[in-house]
Amino acid sequence: MSLFEFKSLKPFNYPPLSPLKRIFRLVQLLPPKPSIIPGANGTIRIRLIEADVDSGIHYDALSYAWSLGPRYQEPSRQIIVETEQGSYKLYIYPALEIALRYLVSSQMTEYLFIDQLSINQKDRDEKSHQVLLMRDIYTKCARTIVWLGAPTQQSDQYFDLLHEMSQEGILGRVMGPHVGQFMHVFDAVMDPSLQVSEEVREDRDDLLNLVQRYGERFPLDGFADIFDRIWFNRLWVIQEACLAPLVVFLCGKKHLCFDCFRSGALFYNIYNTYWVRRITGAMPRRVLRQRDALLNKTDGFIRIFQERKAIHQSGIRLGLHDLVLKYNVNDKKKKIGVTLEQDRIFGLLGLAANNDALMAQVRVDYKSGITQMYSEIAGVLLQESIDVLLFNQYPKKTEDLPSWVPDWAMNLAVPATYSSLKQATFAAGRSTAHEALITVKESPAQLHIKGIAVDEIVEVGIQLYRAQLRPQVAEQVDYRSAKTFFDEVTEFAKGAAITTRDQNSTDSENTPEPRLLMRLCDSSLSYRHFTQTLGPTRGLERLQALHGNIYTLGERLIRSDEFIASYHITRIYQTLGIVPWYLGMMPEMDSLQICALDPLITGKIAYEAAKDFITDAAGLLMASARVWFASKYIMYRYHFGKLNIRPSHESIEKMGLDPNVSLGPDTNVLTTNMLKNLRKRLYRTRTGYVGLGPAEMETGNSLVIFHGGTTPHILKKLDSQRGVDEYQYLGEAYCDGLMDGEVFEDDTKSERMFVLV
Repeated sequence: MSLFEFKSLKPFNYPPLSPLKRIFRLVQLLPPKPSIIPGANGTIRIRLIEADVDSGIHYDALSYAWSLGPRYQEPSRQIIVETEQGSYKLYIYPALEIALRYLVSSQMTEYLFIDQLSINQKDRDEKSHQVLLMRDIYTKCARTIVWLGAPTQQSDQYFDLLHEMSQEGILGRVMGPHVGQFMHVFDAVMDPSLQVSEEVREDRDDLLNLVQRYGERFPLDGFADIFDRIWFNRLWVIQEACLAPLVVFLCGKKHLCFDCFRSGALFYNIYNTYWVRRITGAMPRRVLRQRDALLNKTDGFIRIFQERKAIHQSGIRLGLHDLVLKYNVNDKKKKIGVTLEQDRIFGLLGLAANNDALMAQVRVDYKSGITQMYSEIAGVLLQESIDVLLFNQYPKKTEDLPSWVPDWAMNLAVPATYSSLKQATFAAGRSTAHEALITVKESPAQLHIKGIAVDEIVEVGIQLYRAQLRPQVAEQVDYRSAKTFFDEVTEFAKGAAITTRDQNSTDSENTPEPRLLMRLCDSSLSYRHFTQTLGPTRGLERLQALHGNIYTLGERLIRSDEFIASYHITRIYQTLGIVPWYLGMMPEMDSLQICALDPLITGKIAYEAAKDFITDAAGLLMASARVWFASKYIMYRYHFGKLNIRPSHESIEKMGLDPNVSLGPDTNVLTTNMLKNLRKRLYRTRTGYVGLGPAEMETGNSLVIFHGGTTPHILKKLDSQRGVDEYQYLGEAYCDGLMDGEVFEDDTKSERMFVLV
């Protein structure tokens, strides 16, 4: 069809759908309109058909990524909509046009639900109504066709290999009928010497044979190509792929069923672990980083698999509160993408449990602004848990949000005082639902919440943990910052000891208690872990040894930095502490006398001075250059040299560290907990409480514990013109000695309502 012919068509106007009926539109794919240019693609033709959700009509649903890019642009690709009144033109986005071309050519389906075409995207009322029907639309379709995009050579190789492996049935067996014994089979594959049952041995031998035959052939580039497709990191696709009874993955003309596609991720996990276990020497960091990155690429697919399992096997669906946290708190992983930020909530409604009380309170309205919608959702979610406040993290991305309203559009981390997204470590507010008293008021949005004012902050630390800018493979803590933070912990603990001594006793001792030092270093996460697993005494000893190792390493790195800096050419004289004789100033009269009486001696002195200066300068330049080149070589070797993932005891001892401590898994526990506290600073209150709080806190802020919350909080009192104290919410805090409800046993503390704005 020529451009002139298309422009002559009138624009298609969607006939309205009744909001009182459960009606939606299906897309019927028609043969394309041939192009007048030989070899050129024809114009996509469709027909839109209205159907009742409960009519039992047979159709498929298309799941794909809109691929709009960083800026929302108007659709630019032309298609024809056929109606009884004639042909009309409609514009769609390029990604959908490509998908429709492949679907038409493959003749996989005739009737499809396609959100971009089935819903009038310019009618916000219709969009709000249709979103409420999404659960039934995708649940009642025959299958969801997942369009991953146009093919590449790498993607074709990956799909072909998966198809070949799937034909053997081995992976299907361990994922299906034998899934209950899979972990035993996995362990046996990693260590074939393990004694196992006959059934496990059969699966082990078959998997080992599969790894040996396909491991080296496995297309790592194809694996990356497929799982880098943006479909895996879009929020709407979760319910599109999880509610449908069947799922087919389509990439170009290659397609795989859900289980066959899943087998590829499973095989890579098995093969990669098998490969790592058999590394005996140093490996290039590039290879290790590539392997580690490939594992992280499957996060999006794992989300789909887990949700499908919950819906179609266990039948246990999450409530809206848990869904919002699960799919919006990305921690250190890539944020799930959406086109409209409202969809971070609306796109999850179809996954929620049928009897979820919170879901029934959500008002789907695309007309209201994001600030209003997020405020409404915060009020709903706070009914379930006061700890929703912990997701108020900074800097926020959405403008004009109240301080107590989480910004689901920004990167959000698991709270530092949580061991996982669902598991709180503490119970400072005695987390009981009926005790949490909140009221949400609008215009302006305010949260009235019941709590106890613990104390006022009088001192705030300056040190923060830092992560290494260029870690070897995975994220690591910067040991220099750890050493300086540990030093500041000691000073704050001493200050608290002095305050407590002055108020409660005449004891002159102000030496910090060792347990307090260990707790303050990472919000008591490691202290609780080791004392619970090893007992109070052994746990403390183990933790002190770990701290000592990290402190020693940080101290050595700082000394190395100072040594390198001291050999900078501008500082080397000062470092040596020796003033060369030719720089010494001779008294003026003596200089004149020597010059007058014996000019030859003056010339000789000048010659010797020049010679010694040149010699010293050359030596200093050489020394400075040697240290500079040595430091750059060490840095280059650290970042680009081969890495031994199993260092020897001797290499650790050369660094002045205890290998029994450094090489054990306990070091990873401590450093992981330290990384959870990256944006935390130390504080001390007026009465001697010490802990960790958000980087935004200042002296004069209030330490508060809310009823029903698991941690203390930091609030900033505002200048209010409405005759009531109003506060800005700053973030969660750790307060030593008040993390298990102790504040409610203090008769001097009284409860009151706080107004957060």
